[in-house]
Amino acid sequence: MKPYESYTLEDFLEDESFRKWVQGRGKEEMRWLSFPERYPGQREAFRQAEALIRAANVDEDRISEKEIRTEVERFIESADRGPTGRGPTENPATHLLVGFADDDEAETGRRIFWKRWLLAAAAMLVLGAGIGWYYYEEYGVTTVAAVADNSPADLVTTRNDSGNPLNINLSDGSEVTLSPESSLRYPAEFEEGARTVYLTGEALFSVKKQGQTFMVHTGTVVTKVLGTRFVVSAFDNDRNITVQVKTGKVSVYVDKPSEKEVKGLIITANQAAVFEKSANQLSKTVVENPEKLPDGPVESILKYDEVPLPVILRDIEKSYGIPVQFDADSFWTCKITVAFSDESMYDKLSILCKTVSAGYEIVDGQIVVSGQGCSK
Repeated sequence: MKPYESYTLEDFLEDESFRKWVQGRGKEEMRWLSFPERYPGQREAFRQAEALIRAANVDEDRISEKEIRTEVERFIESADRGPTGRGPTENPATHLLVGFADDDEAETGRRIFWKRWLLAAAAMLVLGAGIGWYYYEEYGVTTVAAVADNSPADLVTTRNDSGNPLNINLSDGSEVTLSPESSLRYPAEFEEGARTVYLTGEALFSVKKQGQTFMVHTGTVVTKVLGTRFVVSAFDNDRNITVQVKTGKVSVYVDKPSEKEVKGLIITANQAAVFEKSANQLSKTVVENPEKLPDGPVESILKYDEVPLPVILRDIEKSYGIPVQFDADSFWTCKITVAFSDESMYDKLSILCKTVSAGYEIVDGQIVVSGQGCSK
Protein backbone atom coordinates (compact mmCIF):
# COMPACT_ATOMS: atom_id res chain seq x y z
CA MET A 1 0.00 0.00 0.00
CA LYS A 2 1.29 3.46 -0.88
CA PRO A 3 2.32 5.80 1.99
CA TYR A 4 -0.64 8.14 1.48
CA GLU A 5 -0.23 9.62 4.97
CA SER A 6 3.03 11.24 3.79
CA TYR A 7 1.99 12.15 0.23
CA THR A 8 3.35 15.46 -1.05
CA LEU A 9 2.23 17.62 -3.97
CA GLU A 10 4.77 15.86 -6.19
CA ASP A 11 3.51 12.42 -5.12
CA PHE A 12 -0.04 13.32 -6.15
CA LEU A 13 1.15 14.67 -9.51
CA GLU A 14 3.11 11.48 -10.20
CA ASP A 15 0.28 9.15 -9.15
CA GLU A 16 -1.34 7.84 -12.34
CA SER A 17 -4.50 6.73 -10.53
CA PHE A 18 -4.94 10.20 -9.03
CA ARG A 19 -4.37 11.94 -12.37
CA LYS A 20 -6.93 9.74 -14.13
CA TRP A 21 -9.48 10.35 -11.37
CA VAL A 22 -9.09 14.13 -11.66
CA GLN A 23 -9.47 13.86 -15.44
CA GLY A 24 -12.67 11.81 -15.07
CA ARG A 25 -11.11 8.61 -16.41
CA GLY A 26 -10.29 6.77 -13.18
CA LYS A 27 -11.79 3.62 -11.72
CA GLU A 28 -10.97 4.32 -8.06
CA GLU A 29 -13.67 6.89 -7.38
CA MET A 30 -14.28 6.15 -3.71
CA ARG A 31 -10.58 6.13 -2.79
CA TRP A 32 -9.96 9.66 -3.99
CA LEU A 33 -13.35 11.10 -2.98
CA SER A 34 -12.75 10.02 0.62
CA PHE A 35 -9.02 10.82 0.64
CA PRO A 36 -9.27 14.32 2.26
CA GLU A 37 -11.28 12.91 5.16
CA ARG A 38 -9.02 9.89 5.69
CA TYR A 39 -5.77 11.85 5.41
CA PRO A 40 -6.49 15.41 6.61
CA GLY A 41 -2.78 16.19 6.82
CA GLN A 42 -2.49 15.83 3.03
CA ARG A 43 -5.65 17.81 2.24
CA GLU A 44 -3.83 20.96 1.11
CA ALA A 45 -1.45 19.10 -1.20
CA PHE A 46 -4.41 17.07 -2.50
CA ARG A 47 -6.33 20.21 -3.48
CA GLN A 48 -3.28 21.91 -5.00
CA ALA A 49 -2.48 18.87 -7.15
CA GLU A 50 -6.13 18.55 -8.23
CA ALA A 51 -6.20 22.21 -9.28
CA LEU A 52 -2.94 21.90 -11.23
CA ILE A 53 -4.01 18.80 -13.12
CA ARG A 54 -7.32 20.38 -14.05
CA ALA A 55 -5.53 23.53 -15.22
CA ALA A 56 -2.99 21.61 -17.30
CA ASN A 57 -5.59 19.25 -18.83
CA VAL A 58 -2.88 17.25 -20.60
CA ASP A 59 -3.56 13.89 -22.21
CA GLU A 60 -0.61 11.68 -21.36
CA ASP A 61 -1.14 9.47 -24.42
CA ARG A 62 -0.64 12.39 -26.78
CA ILE A 63 2.70 13.56 -25.33
CA SER A 64 5.70 12.69 -27.48
CA GLU A 65 9.28 12.26 -26.29
CA LYS A 66 10.19 15.41 -28.23
CA GLU A 67 7.53 17.42 -26.40
CA ILE A 68 8.74 16.04 -23.10
CA ARG A 69 12.33 17.09 -23.74
CA THR A 70 11.51 20.48 -25.25
CA GLU A 71 8.94 21.71 -22.73
CA VAL A 72 10.54 20.24 -19.64
CA GLU A 73 14.04 21.44 -20.46
CA ARG A 74 12.65 24.90 -21.16
CA PHE A 75 10.76 24.99 -17.88
CA ILE A 76 13.66 23.52 -15.91
CA GLU A 77 16.00 26.13 -17.31
CA SER A 78 13.63 28.81 -16.05
CA ALA A 79 12.76 27.15 -12.74
CA ASP A 80 16.36 26.28 -11.86
CA ARG A 81 17.31 29.93 -11.86
CA GLY A 82 15.31 30.08 -8.64
CA PRO A 83 12.83 32.77 -7.55
CA THR A 84 15.53 35.44 -7.59
CA GLY A 85 16.91 34.54 -11.01
CA ARG A 86 20.47 34.57 -9.60
CA GLY A 87 21.40 31.03 -10.36
CA PRO A 88 20.31 27.40 -10.44
CA THR A 89 18.79 25.60 -7.50
CA GLU A 90 20.05 22.14 -6.65
CA ASN A 91 17.95 19.63 -8.54
CA PRO A 92 19.58 16.26 -9.33
CA ALA A 93 16.39 15.08 -11.03
CA THR A 94 17.09 17.27 -14.06
CA HIS A 95 19.92 15.02 -15.16
CA LEU A 96 17.45 12.24 -15.86
CA LEU A 97 15.40 14.28 -18.27
CA VAL A 98 17.88 14.60 -21.11
CA GLY A 99 18.45 11.64 -23.36
CA PHE A 100 16.59 8.79 -21.63
CA ALA A 101 19.48 6.32 -21.94
CA ASP A 102 17.44 3.20 -21.15
CA ASP A 103 13.92 2.08 -20.26
CA ASP A 104 14.35 2.64 -16.52
CA GLU A 105 15.62 6.14 -17.09
CA ALA A 106 12.83 6.80 -19.55
CA GLU A 107 10.20 5.75 -17.04
CA THR A 108 11.85 7.79 -14.30
CA GLY A 109 12.09 10.72 -16.64
CA ARG A 110 8.43 10.40 -17.60
CA ARG A 111 7.37 10.45 -13.94
CA ILE A 112 9.47 13.51 -13.22
CA PHE A 113 8.23 15.03 -16.44
CA TRP A 114 4.65 14.78 -15.26
CA LYS A 115 5.35 16.87 -12.22
CA ARG A 116 7.23 19.47 -14.25
CA TRP A 117 4.86 19.39 -17.23
CA LEU A 118 1.83 20.00 -15.07
CA LEU A 119 3.46 22.92 -13.32
CA ALA A 120 4.67 24.37 -16.62
CA ALA A 121 1.37 23.82 -18.43
CA ALA A 122 -0.61 25.36 -15.61
CA ALA A 123 1.72 28.34 -15.53
CA MET A 124 1.51 28.88 -19.28
CA LEU A 125 -2.28 28.60 -19.25
CA VAL A 126 -2.65 31.14 -16.48
CA LEU A 127 -0.11 33.58 -17.85
CA GLY A 128 -1.49 33.20 -21.38
CA ALA A 129 -4.92 34.28 -20.16
CA GLY A 130 -3.52 37.48 -18.71
CA ILE A 131 -4.14 36.53 -15.11
CA GLY A 132 -1.99 35.99 -12.05
CA TRP A 133 0.31 33.09 -11.19
CA TYR A 134 1.72 32.83 -7.69
CA TYR A 135 4.16 30.08 -7.02
CA TYR A 136 7.50 28.83 -5.84
CA GLU A 137 8.46 26.59 -3.09
CA GLU A 138 11.82 25.71 -4.61
CA TYR A 139 10.51 24.27 -7.90
CA GLY A 140 7.03 23.30 -6.66
CA VAL A 141 3.81 25.29 -6.92
CA THR A 142 2.10 26.32 -3.68
CA THR A 143 -0.83 28.43 -4.83
CA VAL A 144 -2.66 29.01 -8.09
CA ALA A 145 -4.68 32.21 -8.25
CA ALA A 146 -6.66 33.51 -11.19
CA VAL A 147 -7.32 37.25 -11.21
CA ALA A 148 -9.45 38.24 -14.18
CA ASP A 149 -11.17 41.50 -15.07
CA ASN A 150 -14.56 42.05 -13.42
CA SER A 151 -14.21 38.81 -11.47
CA PRO A 152 -13.38 38.07 -7.83
CA ALA A 153 -9.73 37.40 -7.17
CA ASP A 154 -8.10 34.11 -6.21
CA LEU A 155 -10.46 31.71 -7.96
CA VAL A 156 -9.68 28.23 -9.15
CA THR A 157 -11.18 27.48 -12.57
CA THR A 158 -12.15 23.92 -13.47
CA ARG A 159 -13.40 23.14 -16.95
CA ASN A 160 -14.75 19.75 -18.00
CA ASP A 161 -13.63 19.12 -21.57
CA SER A 162 -14.16 15.37 -21.28
CA GLY A 163 -17.26 13.46 -22.30
CA ASN A 164 -18.06 12.35 -18.73
CA PRO A 165 -19.25 14.12 -15.57
CA LEU A 166 -16.40 15.45 -13.44
CA ASN A 167 -16.46 15.45 -9.62
CA ILE A 168 -15.17 18.46 -7.70
CA ASN A 169 -14.76 18.58 -3.90
CA LEU A 170 -15.01 22.08 -2.47
CA SER A 171 -13.19 23.15 0.68
CA ASP A 172 -16.40 23.24 2.77
CA GLY A 173 -17.16 19.58 2.06
CA SER A 174 -19.72 20.32 -0.67
CA GLU A 175 -19.55 18.26 -3.85
CA VAL A 176 -20.13 19.35 -7.44
CA THR A 177 -20.66 17.07 -10.42
CA LEU A 178 -19.69 19.18 -13.43
CA SER A 179 -21.29 18.22 -16.76
CA PRO A 180 -19.26 18.10 -20.01
CA GLU A 181 -18.55 21.44 -21.72
CA SER A 182 -19.05 23.24 -18.40
CA SER A 183 -16.78 25.21 -16.11
CA LEU A 184 -16.82 26.25 -12.46
CA ARG A 185 -14.89 29.03 -10.71
CA TYR A 186 -14.52 28.79 -6.95
CA PRO A 187 -12.17 29.77 -4.11
CA ALA A 188 -9.53 27.26 -3.08
CA GLU A 189 -10.73 27.96 0.48
CA PHE A 190 -14.01 29.65 1.39
CA GLU A 191 -13.62 32.64 3.68
CA GLU A 192 -16.04 33.89 6.30
CA GLY A 193 -19.35 35.01 4.88
CA ALA A 194 -21.23 33.54 1.95
CA ARG A 195 -19.80 30.63 -0.02
CA THR A 196 -19.87 31.79 -3.65
CA VAL A 197 -19.10 29.95 -6.91
CA TYR A 198 -19.55 30.84 -10.59
CA LEU A 199 -20.94 28.35 -13.11
CA THR A 200 -21.02 28.26 -16.89
CA GLY A 201 -22.84 25.21 -18.24
CA GLU A 202 -24.45 22.60 -16.01
CA ALA A 203 -23.68 21.03 -12.64
CA LEU A 204 -25.27 19.04 -9.83
CA PHE A 205 -24.55 20.60 -6.44
CA SER A 206 -24.64 18.66 -3.16
CA VAL A 207 -24.17 21.47 -0.67
CA LYS A 208 -23.05 20.71 2.86
CA LYS A 209 -25.26 22.50 5.35
CA GLN A 210 -23.50 25.23 7.32
CA GLY A 211 -24.33 28.58 8.84
CA GLN A 212 -22.99 30.29 5.72
CA THR A 213 -25.20 30.55 2.68
CA PHE A 214 -24.03 28.96 -0.57
CA MET A 215 -24.56 30.95 -3.77
CA VAL A 216 -24.22 29.89 -7.40
CA HIS A 217 -23.87 32.73 -9.91
CA THR A 218 -24.86 31.99 -13.50
CA GLY A 219 -24.76 35.28 -15.34
CA THR A 220 -27.35 37.51 -13.68
CA VAL A 221 -29.22 34.63 -12.00
CA VAL A 222 -28.25 33.68 -8.45
CA THR A 223 -29.24 30.46 -6.64
CA LYS A 224 -28.98 30.73 -2.87
CA VAL A 225 -29.14 27.83 -0.39
CA LEU A 226 -27.95 26.65 3.01
CA GLY A 227 -27.64 22.94 2.26
CA THR A 228 -29.38 20.79 -0.35
CA ARG A 229 -29.05 19.05 -3.72
CA PHE A 230 -29.94 20.85 -6.93
CA VAL A 231 -29.03 21.09 -10.62
CA VAL A 232 -28.21 24.36 -12.39
CA SER A 233 -28.15 24.53 -16.19
CA ALA A 234 -26.82 27.75 -17.68
CA PHE A 235 -25.16 27.19 -21.05
CA ASP A 236 -24.41 30.40 -22.93
CA ASN A 237 -26.28 29.33 -26.06
CA ASP A 238 -29.44 28.18 -24.25
CA ARG A 239 -32.48 30.45 -24.17
CA ASN A 240 -33.19 29.65 -20.53
CA ILE A 241 -31.35 29.20 -17.25
CA THR A 242 -32.93 26.49 -15.11
CA VAL A 243 -32.55 25.44 -11.49
CA GLN A 244 -34.00 22.06 -10.48
CA VAL A 245 -34.18 21.04 -6.82
CA LYS A 246 -33.53 17.43 -5.84
CA THR A 247 -33.96 17.85 -2.08
CA GLY A 248 -34.43 20.78 0.27
CA LYS A 249 -35.24 24.37 -0.66
CA VAL A 250 -33.49 27.11 -2.64
CA SER A 251 -34.17 30.71 -3.55
CA VAL A 252 -33.56 31.97 -7.08
CA TYR A 253 -33.37 35.64 -8.03
CA VAL A 254 -31.88 38.02 -10.57
CA ASP A 255 -28.80 39.80 -9.26
CA LYS A 256 -29.02 42.81 -11.59
CA PRO A 257 -32.61 43.25 -12.73
CA SER A 258 -33.34 45.57 -15.65
CA GLU A 259 -36.09 48.16 -15.76
CA LYS A 260 -38.56 45.26 -15.66
CA GLU A 261 -38.81 43.99 -12.09
CA VAL A 262 -38.13 40.28 -11.64
CA LYS A 263 -39.28 38.77 -8.38
CA GLY A 264 -37.34 36.02 -6.68
CA LEU A 265 -38.71 32.50 -6.22
CA ILE A 266 -38.58 29.84 -3.54
CA ILE A 267 -38.48 26.33 -5.01
CA THR A 268 -38.50 22.99 -3.24
CA ALA A 269 -37.95 19.33 -4.17
CA ASN A 270 -39.06 18.41 -7.71
CA GLN A 271 -39.72 22.04 -8.59
CA ALA A 272 -37.71 24.12 -11.05
CA ALA A 273 -37.07 27.81 -11.64
CA VAL A 274 -36.77 28.88 -15.29
CA PHE A 275 -35.27 32.23 -16.28
CA GLU A 276 -36.08 33.22 -19.87
CA LYS A 277 -33.19 35.40 -20.98
CA SER A 278 -34.89 37.24 -23.84
CA ALA A 279 -37.97 38.17 -21.79
CA ASN A 280 -36.07 38.68 -18.52
CA GLN A 281 -38.74 36.53 -16.89
CA LEU A 282 -38.40 34.12 -13.98
CA SER A 283 -41.06 31.42 -13.50
CA LYS A 284 -41.66 28.29 -11.45
CA THR A 285 -42.59 24.85 -12.79
CA VAL A 286 -42.22 21.12 -12.02
CA VAL A 287 -39.20 19.11 -13.13
CA GLU A 288 -39.50 16.79 -16.12
CA ASN A 289 -39.03 13.59 -14.09
CA PRO A 290 -40.08 14.04 -10.45
CA GLU A 291 -38.52 11.59 -8.00
CA LYS A 292 -39.97 10.34 -4.74
CA LEU A 293 -38.57 12.06 -1.68
CA PRO A 294 -36.02 9.83 0.07
CA ASP A 295 -37.50 10.64 3.47
CA GLY A 296 -41.12 11.04 2.40
CA PRO A 297 -43.88 10.04 4.82
CA VAL A 298 -45.52 7.79 2.19
CA GLU A 299 -43.47 4.64 1.67
CA SER A 300 -45.27 3.51 -1.47
CA ILE A 301 -48.15 4.41 -3.74
CA LEU A 302 -49.10 1.03 -5.10
CA LYS A 303 -52.56 -0.39 -4.48
CA TYR A 304 -55.83 1.29 -3.58
CA ASP A 305 -59.21 -0.37 -3.18
CA GLU A 306 -62.27 1.92 -3.32
CA VAL A 307 -60.28 4.84 -1.89
CA PRO A 308 -61.52 8.44 -2.35
CA LEU A 309 -59.51 10.28 -4.99
CA PRO A 310 -58.48 13.13 -2.60
CA VAL A 311 -56.70 10.58 -0.37
CA ILE A 312 -54.64 9.29 -3.30
CA LEU A 313 -53.82 12.81 -4.50
CA ARG A 314 -52.61 13.75 -1.02
CA ASP A 315 -50.37 10.66 -1.02
CA ILE A 316 -48.88 11.81 -4.31
CA GLU A 317 -48.33 15.28 -2.88
CA LYS A 318 -46.52 13.89 0.18
CA SER A 319 -44.51 11.36 -1.79
CA TYR A 320 -43.10 13.85 -4.32
CA GLY A 321 -43.24 17.04 -2.27
CA ILE A 322 -45.21 18.90 -4.95
CA PRO A 323 -48.40 20.77 -3.93
CA VAL A 324 -51.56 19.32 -5.53
CA GLN A 325 -54.58 21.61 -5.77
CA PHE A 326 -58.11 20.26 -6.31
CA ASP A 327 -61.72 20.58 -5.11
CA ALA A 328 -61.88 17.99 -2.35
CA ASP A 329 -65.68 18.18 -2.02
CA SER A 330 -66.22 17.46 -5.73
CA PHE A 331 -63.84 14.51 -5.85
CA TRP A 332 -64.55 12.93 -2.45
CA THR A 333 -67.27 10.68 -3.88
CA CYS A 334 -64.88 9.40 -6.57
CA LYS A 335 -63.82 5.99 -5.22
CA ILE A 336 -60.75 4.60 -6.97
CA THR A 337 -59.51 1.04 -7.27
CA VAL A 338 -56.07 0.97 -8.87
CA ALA A 339 -52.76 -0.90 -8.65
CA PHE A 340 -49.63 1.08 -9.53
CA SER A 341 -46.21 -0.42 -10.21
CA ASP A 342 -43.30 1.73 -11.38
CA GLU A 343 -45.22 4.45 -13.21
CA SER A 344 -43.91 8.00 -13.12
CA MET A 345 -45.77 10.67 -11.17
CA TYR A 346 -47.24 12.04 -14.39
CA ASP A 347 -48.44 8.59 -15.46
CA LYS A 348 -50.13 8.09 -12.08
CA LEU A 349 -51.94 11.42 -12.46
CA SER A 350 -53.01 10.58 -16.00
CA ILE A 351 -54.47 7.23 -14.91
CA LEU A 352 -56.36 8.82 -12.01
CA CYS A 353 -57.71 11.70 -14.10
CA LYS A 354 -58.90 9.42 -16.91
CA THR A 355 -60.75 7.30 -14.37
CA VAL A 356 -62.89 10.26 -13.26
CA SER A 357 -62.93 12.27 -16.54
CA ALA A 358 -60.72 14.99 -15.07
CA GLY A 359 -57.53 16.69 -16.15
CA TYR A 360 -54.43 18.26 -14.63
CA GLU A 361 -51.95 21.00 -15.48
CA ILE A 362 -48.79 22.50 -13.99
CA VAL A 363 -49.27 26.03 -12.68
CA ASP A 364 -46.57 27.95 -10.81
CA GLY A 365 -44.79 24.79 -9.67
CA GLN A 366 -47.99 23.11 -8.51
CA ILE A 367 -50.30 20.41 -9.90
CA VAL A 368 -53.86 21.58 -10.45
CA VAL A 369 -56.46 18.82 -10.94
CA SER A 370 -59.82 19.94 -12.31
CA GLY A 371 -63.08 18.21 -13.29
CA GLN A 372 -66.75 17.88 -12.47
CA GLY A 373 -66.18 15.20 -9.87
CA CYS A 374 -68.40 12.18 -9.34
CA SER A 375 -72.12 11.93 -8.68
CA LYS A 376 -73.19 10.90 -5.19
